[in-house]
Amino acid sequence: MFRLLVPFLLLAIVEHVNSSPWEMVEVTLASEYNNSTMNYALDDFRDLFDEFAQQQGIRFHRGNFREIAAFINGLPVAKYGLRGVDCEQFRQFLSGIKAQKYHLQYAAVRCGPMTFSFCMAFSCTPDDFLLRPTTTAIPWK
Repeated sequence: MFRLLVPFLLLAIVEHVNSSPWEMVEVTLASEYNNSTMNYALDDFRDLFDEFAQQQGIRFHRGNFREIAAFINGLPVAKYGLRGVDCEQFRQFLSGIKAQKYHLQYAAVRCGPMTFSFCMAFSCTPDDFLLRPTTTAIPWK
C-alpha cells in the first residue's frame, strides 16, 4: 500500500513547491543620494516597503523580508528579497509612487523569469545598478 502512495505523495509535494506563494520576489533599488548622505538611502527603502505593506495589509518580518545586499559596488543601491508578495501588485505600486519621496533613481523587480525595471530619474543607466562581482581574478604565480 505504501508503494502505491509514494508516487502520489511525491507528485503532490512537487506540485506544491512549483505553485508556492513563497517564491522570492527580488527588488533592487538605487537612490539618488551621494556619498555623504548615502546612509539615508536604506531608511528610505525601508519606508517604501512599509508603505507597500500598509497598502496590502501585510507585515514584513524576518521570514518574508530580507536585505540581500547593500551599498552594491559602493553605490547607494540595495537588493531585497520578498516572499508572499504578488509581483504584479508590487510592480504597480512602484509605478505609482513618487520617486522624489523615496529619492529613487532606479528600481528593478524580478519575479522568476520576468524582470521589470524603472528609471525614475532624468538620466538613468540601469547597467550601473546591476549586481556584478567586485573581485578580480589574480593569476597564479
